Amino acid sequence: MHIDAARHLVATELLPRWPDARVAIIGGSIARGEATPTSDIDLLLVFDRVDQAWRDTLKIGTQTVELFGHDPATFDYFCREIDRPNGRMPLADMVVEGVSVMADGDAAAWLRTHARQLIDAGPPPLTEAMLAGRRYGITTLLEDLIDGTAPDETLATAVRLYDMLAHFALRAAGAWSGEGKHLARRLRALDPGLADELVAAMAAITADSATGKRLFDAAVRRTLAPFGGLLLEGFTLPAPVAWRSEGVAFPGPATNTGVHMDEP
Repeated sequence: MHIDAARHLVATELLPRWPDARVAIIGGSIARGEATPTSDIDLLLVFDRVDQAWRDTLKIGTQTVELFGHDPATFDYFCREIDRPNGRMPLADMVVEGVSVMADGDAAAWLRTHARQLIDAGPPPLTEAMLAGRRYGITTLLEDLIDGTAPDETLATAVRLYDMLAHFALRAAGAWSGEGKHLARRLRALDPGLADELVAAMAAITADSATGKRLFDAAVRRTLAPFGGLLLEGFTLPAPVAWRSEGVAFPGPATNTGVHMDEP
């Protein structure tokens, strides 16, 4: 659907249902001019106040609409507390990259400025523990891939490895990450070489698994090298002390305390 048709549909079919909306923005592929015949309309409505933020999937004729309802406070909370810790900012991206259905006023100008500030602040940096945990996860997946013989298990492992390695490359560089096609786009913008390596590895993994495994191995080693390389031996991950169910124990008297080996 072309953006003009999307704006007309939203203005005539949707905004009358929510006349109190202060801001209406179309985001996603339609706003970017990359829509296909089956593309959804991603629509953000922002009100002065809502009891709770929500998401609806609607059908207008044959057109699917993914609607997100917010007010300034819920928008800010979702961006800061839900999206940012995961290294993603989809709502803020929708505002900055989207197309307004209403004439821009004070509310829309404030929202765009606020969204831009959130994006410009960048994602939270990965701690040393986070880097180590992700290196370990990628290393174990690579081992599973190299050792795999069943085609379905090899493919499933390769898909997961692509996802983890792309996220790692983006977050370790201090860049925003994404999901699905947005992950691929952000990776290509940051590191076209790695993006090409992973596309080639995924293409080969089913046709010639040995070649696919070799390409994945090279991509993993190149990406992890600046951060210490592969990680297996020496990795430790103690669970929080509070992670225990009360009243659950073996019958009879305790025979040991289960002291962690790193503790005195």
